Amino acid sequence: MKFRTERQSYTAEHTIDGVTVPITKRRDIRVPILPRNWNGIAVRAAVGLVLTLTMISVVWSTASIGSLLGGGIGFGAAVVFDFAWAVCLLLEYLARFDQEKRAFPIRLGWALLVATMGAIFWHGWVSGSIPMAVAGASVSAVAKVLWLGIMKYVNRDLSPEDAQWVAAQISAANATAAVADARRNAARIEQRAALELLAMEREQATIAEAFGLPARETAPALETVADAPEDAESISASAPVAELLAGITPEQLAAALALLGQTQATAVADAPDIEEEELLPALQPPTLSHLSKADAIRVAIDRRPDSTPVQIANLLSGYDVNVSADYVRQVQSRDRDAALAAAVDTDTEREHAGAVVQIRKAK
Repeated sequence: MKFRTERQSYTAEHTIDGVTVPITKRRDIRVPILPRNWNGIAVRAAVGLVLTLTMISVVWSTASIGSLLGGGIGFGAAVVFDFAWAVCLLLEYLARFDQEKRAFPIRLGWALLVATMGAIFWHGWVSGSIPMAVAGASVSAVAKVLWLGIMKYVNRDLSPEDAQWVAAQISAANATAAVADARRNAARIEQRAALELLAMEREQATIAEAFGLPARETAPALETVADAPEDAESISASAPVAELLAGITPEQLAAALALLGQTQATAVADAPDIEEEELLPALQPPTLSHLSKADAIRVAIDRRPDSTPVQIANLLSGYDVNVSADYVRQVQSRDRDAALAAAVDTDTEREHAGAVVQIRKAK
């Protein structure tokens, strides 16, 4: 085994007058030299030689087939034969772990090689030289057949069990990519449909305005539907159902109902145990919206004493009172402190009322 000398730096301590500081020193060490990878060197050398021969073959076949095609643009067309074969070689390399997949580029490469050799032989035949026809076709065959040996070394054949395992892993990865692509396409289609619907509604409104026709009602915007405080009972009390649905298309009605269902589901997600009893009538004042937020919270706590702050906040959101769970906790804490202070004051007054005061008589 061969060695080489390397100089390395290391940290040491140096002390003067009792003061120690780290310093950097250098030393020479012998490091073993790894043996050469002669297999890799041989493969690189073989690939280089075969690539050189292939380039010579490409130039020769291009000149022969280009002359056969009349020169000029014919030389550009002649390059197609060799470039197509090179593409098959690259495909075979990419499929070096899949024996079934690389079978097609191998067969196609042989077919292209035969076509190239036939064109070169035809050129020699037309030129009147049979030896040139045979030798010229052999140049292309020898150079490209050498790649068969290179690819035999590069290809990696797997056992049937290992090939099935690799195929299953690749299939799972492809399925994930296919699902992501399908969801992306579905989102694009839905977005395009929504934009087309909005453009159609705007066009209808423009036409109605131009001809003086009554404007057709469109589906409410997302913000309007999401923030609408009215429930089904208040809608039925304010207007007949037939009048409300007179200018709404089935598609718009379905979209509004779907969005309304999502809003209601979000409002009650954290309070599944709350009964559907109203705190106050929705249409008879005073409603909860006429009270302050703190008083509305107190009414809700009085009617639902076992509810959590989150449930109280969700419940009040259905009565146009928007509060957070933290604010509900603050109101509860203030009420408890006020009740405790009132109880202390009452006990103090009772102690003063029942106390006995001793009076001393003057002598």
